[in-house]
Amino acid sequence: MVCDPASYKKKYAFFNFISEYIENDELAEKNGDNSIPTIDYSFINIFNEQKFDDLKKLCSKFVYLVDALRKRNQDSTFNADYDFDYLNYWLNARIHEIDPDSICKKQFFQYLRSKSSSINSLSELSSGIYDIKENDLNDMNTLYKLYKIFKELNKLMNATNPHEGECMSYAHQYVNMYKELEKKCTGNKPKFCDNINKLKQEYEKINLCEQKFAKWSERKLPPLTGDDNPSIKACNDRTTSLYVNGEQPSLGKVDSVETNSDIDVQNFTSFGPWIRSRIIKNEDIFENLGEGMNHFSHTSEYDNLDSENTSYNIAYNNV
Repeated sequence: MVCDPASYKKKYAFFNFISEYIENDELAEKNGDNSIPTIDYSFINIFNEQKFDDLKKLCSKFVYLVDALRKRNQDSTFNADYDFDYLNYWLNARIHEIDPDSICKKQFFQYLRSKSSSINSLSELSSGIYDIKENDLNDMNTLYKLYKIFKELNKLMNATNPHEGECMSYAHQYVNMYKELEKKCTGNKPKFCDNINKLKQEYEKINLCEQKFAKWSERKLPPLTGDDNPSIKACNDRTTSLYVNGEQPSLGKVDSVETNSDIDVQNFTSFGPWIRSRIIKNEDIFENLGEGMNHFSHTSEYDNLDSENTSYNIAYNNV
């Protein structure tokens, strides 16, 4: 069967409402595969007898999707600029999954419309259905899947107790698919690249520094580009992790302070510099006292201390 595929015309306009379309797509997958009495499915044998069952389900889901989009505004009208664009993409993509070579999408739709009373009256829809060139369709498919992955990732991250393994699995899928699309982002695809950049910005807004992520072993999402992206927030620091979790950093239990020369007191604790300044001050005092004692021929009690047991002496009443 000779088809006449065309380049994608609408420049990804329906992606402005992608969340709504994905939700309706999911409903069609869940609820739309039952036989519809108002459709005569026998025409499918003209296109592919072996794939009859798969194409029959496709027809039911498409009619379900058309009806859902038409009725969502409660006035039985379409948002023609976007709905027909999305329906054309959906039909092209699903037929391509079942039979990528022999079925012309526009011709298949014309038969389906003539055999279904549900969509037979929708003449305006016919003008929006055409065969999309395969390379354009592949790009649209990957972009659509990337939006679906991000939607699921965002849903998981916004849960009360997000599961780290599941979230990271979706994040890695997202990064791998993003890199695949980024390579195709060239100067002659501005609208396509706009969607890539939008997804990049949305991904980088995800913040793992919130309290509900405090117990995760990974405190940073995998980067979208080769090196770590500085715009993605990291919370790997232990102190940050403790404060995020509502805890105070602890120095541990201290029973006594040994001022043995084997222990570097000045660096062991966070108040080491303060002790050092006090020791220096006390040493100055002791030197002055020593000069005074020698002058009056008085022996200091410090002369009798066993030097083998003590390297430093801290006058606690002066600290």
